[in-house]
Amino acid sequence: MQKKAVYSIAILFTILFLVMVGFGIIIPIMPFYIKKLGGGSTAIGLFMSVYSVMQFFFAPFWGRLSDRIGRRPVLLIGLSGYALTFILFGLLNSLWLMIAVRALSGMISSATLPTAMAYLADVTEGSERSKSMGIVGAAMGLGMVFGPALGGWLGHYSYSMPFFVAGGLATLLIPFAWTFLPESLPAGAKQVEKDKTRLSWAVVRHPLFVLFLLAFVMNFTMAMFEATFALLAAEKIGFGPKQMGTMFTFLGLIGVVIQGGLLGRLSRRLGDARLIKAGTWLSGAGLLLIIASASKYLMYLGTAVNMVGGSLQGPTTSSLASKANRGSQGAAMGLLQSFASLGRILGPLSGGALYGIHRHLPYWSGALLIFAVIIFSSDRITALERVAEIG
Repeated sequence: MQKKAVYSIAILFTILFLVMVGFGIIIPIMPFYIKKLGGGSTAIGLFMSVYSVMQFFFAPFWGRLSDRIGRRPVLLIGLSGYALTFILFGLLNSLWLMIAVRALSGMISSATLPTAMAYLADVTEGSERSKSMGIVGAAMGLGMVFGPALGGWLGHYSYSMPFFVAGGLATLLIPFAWTFLPESLPAGAKQVEKDKTRLSWAVVRHPLFVLFLLAFVMNFTMAMFEATFALLAAEKIGFGPKQMGTMFTFLGLIGVVIQGGLLGRLSRRLGDARLIKAGTWLSGAGLLLIIASASKYLMYLGTAVNMVGGSLQGPTTSSLASKANRGSQGAAMGLLQSFASLGRILGPLSGGALYGIHRHLPYWSGALLIFAVIIFSSDRITALERVAEIG
């Protein structure tokens, strides 16, 4: 990998780590903060989901814009929006203004992830691209390890402090990114929008639709897991907040090790298509193991298998999408993230409803859905890898 690419990836690692710290920093304090402002469970659910709703609609826009004007300005817009909205969170004392700013945050800061993925596609090739996607995935995983811990620690002193810290860090990062992050899109490639697909029924005819569908299903089932697992673990084996924190730290570290250390070598050896399929099957198997878990050791095993699967599948899906859609990386990454966001919107609602019927139903239905989509898409994923190899 060229020195310039390594340098740029390091900056993107820092940006996305910070973004995910900000995403995770609100998890331990938000229910208490919203309750303090007079809201209940409905307000908490609305606050958590409105970001993904905005991301669903706006991620494709930012991706297409980065194809036209370049990656660097769109990344800086996303980072600036992130800093502004988190500082506003710390200043507000109105529940509905908090929800409105959360929506604004989803609109603007959703520019970061699809544009970062497109940036990586610009500066890397072949197995190096899968490795770089894994490194970025590791940054996001680390952010989700440190974010909740930081939020819980700072929130002990003040509910506003975590927001000011996250917004302040982003503000400090803006001049750094402005100075040191070069543009990755060649000047001659700007103003050319080869991929004109929008969020409509026409997207089912997109060459990458099978990857979009896989991104939706994997994020949908993960969101069902996240929405119900604390309840399931408490009922089955008596886990409390302390045990849950330990488990999620353990899972985050697994994701970091795989995506940051192993994925590049595995991609060179096996290829993206095999890793996507293996990861998807492992994710479904992990959900079945969780159902069968009657002790904390089996529960750790089931969640670890599920995490390994997701860590293999997620970055390699992004990598294959970028390789098979040359010339419109931003548009492809935007659509991919939009489908992932749709899964994160619908997953918690579906998981909660299914859990009310039977505590294992979100996991049975999630596993069956995962197995169905990989059986349906297996040959198409292999064909996309061939297209990517031909170039």
